[in-house]
Amino acid sequence: MMKNMRKLYLIFLLPAFWLISCNDFLDVSADNELLQNEIYGDYKGVRMAVNGVYRNLSSMDLYGQNLTWGFASAIGHNYQSNGTSYLPYGLYEAAAFNWESADAQSFAERIWSKAYNVIASCNDIIQHVVTKDTSFFGEGKMEKDMILGEMYGLRSLMHFELFRLFCPAPVMNHTGRAIPYVTKYPDLQPQYQTSPAVMDSIITDMTRAQSLLAVVDTVFNRRQNTSIYSRVRSINRSLSNSPDDFFLYRACRMNYFAVNALLARIYMYKGDDENAYTNAVVAYKYHQRWFRWTSNSNQGSVSNINFLYPKRYNELFLCFSNNDVVDQVENILKGYTYSLRMKNMDILFAGDLDDYRYTGFYNKTTLTYGSQRYATWLRFSGATFSEVLDQLPLLPVIRASEMYHIQIEYLLNKNRKTEAIELFNSLRTSRGAKTKLTADMTVTDLRLKLEYDIIRETLTEGQTFFMFKRLNRDIFNGREGIKMTPEKWVVPIPYSETAYQ
Repeated sequence: MMKNMRKLYLIFLLPAFWLISCNDFLDVSADNELLQNEIYGDYKGVRMAVNGVYRNLSSMDLYGQNLTWGFASAIGHNYQSNGTSYLPYGLYEAAAFNWESADAQSFAERIWSKAYNVIASCNDIIQHVVTKDTSFFGEGKMEKDMILGEMYGLRSLMHFELFRLFCPAPVMNHTGRAIPYVTKYPDLQPQYQTSPAVMDSIITDMTRAQSLLAVVDTVFNRRQNTSIYSRVRSINRSLSNSPDDFFLYRACRMNYFAVNALLARIYMYKGDDENAYTNAVVAYKYHQRWFRWTSNSNQGSVSNINFLYPKRYNELFLCFSNNDVVDQVENILKGYTYSLRMKNMDILFAGDLDDYRYTGFYNKTTLTYGSQRYATWLRFSGATFSEVLDQLPLLPVIRASEMYHIQIEYLLNKNRKTEAIELFNSLRTSRGAKTKLTADMTVTDLRLKLEYDIIRETLTEGQTFFMFKRLNRDIFNGREGIKMTPEKWVVPIPYSETAYQ
């Protein structure tokens, strides 16, 4: 027990030796070597190091705020942005794309630094794990493959998030310098790559993760993945059929289903809709077999707000977890009556005011979770239902509905309108929309419906900005749209990095 506690202490210490600034990769000092030898001396230390990566991913700098309900949702204009009473703490400057402001620079710095910190730790773990024989691990080859698959997938994901923020979208045909793609630890002089090279590296790493995790999650962890109570962390649930908690809660760790879904997202962003469609179909089929839609009574047909499933966790392919996220949202709301209020929802949901994403998650008058706010990140004062409480800390990264959107867009691109409408109607029905899309609708009308549905589905989850950036379209404002320019689309690389170039 004392040995494990010491390892846990060392895990907290280890990030001090991982990079903080991309231009400040640390050399391997004698102290660092001793520290790493002790941490990676047995498989339990490796597991603790892996858990430390997920702790960093869930921090406020990344998915605990900036890449979900905070910075990413503000620049996607999910929130009203009339002034600082609506978007405090620098989010107003970010929503105005005032990248030179100190607040916006601070967001960029924190995202950049923490993401490269995660990348460094992934690289450190990969380099240690690949040298170990399978007999080193508690569950042999399966455990080794699982750890490597997770780390390659997370390395890909972090570079992709950085690329989407700090580089032009592929639709702009940018072939110049983008960001460093870092694959070793330490790297004293990380080299910037071109945009096409970065995208290729992102896909290579995620494809490697796909191969490593396929058997892990469809055979070894099959029982855990087919149960929502084993797939996502749950309170007071009796769990079995797992050799260790390390192999539970696969939706909260990089997994095979998430890898396919993320590859679909990555390929769609790249403009390769054939490969996007192929990977989306794989993830979609698993959603049909092993996952399920959130029930009507837990998303829109709610008589009691405290039974609403705020994260619709049945549908998540990947999420992270931060027990403090609701407290952080409440801290921002204190003293700001209008803060984080949603924008132009009546226009966004025009013709579909029976949609559960409107009636259940947002309501201006009858429900009790706040004036014109979205329910995803809020605490329900009377909630005691364990399935609701379990979901409050979750940080959604990608969910099943995106696989429907990607397939629909592909089918419209291929003039397969009938198939697109059928799939689209099945998604809309699961969200309570009563109005059916019909064959007499034009492809242009259907594309607009699709854009609106993507916004509806990912409100406050940080994806709206990237959808419009991928399409190079003005951002939805419900009226004339927010006029975008190339400069607005690209967050400048932090001064702490460019000062040394």
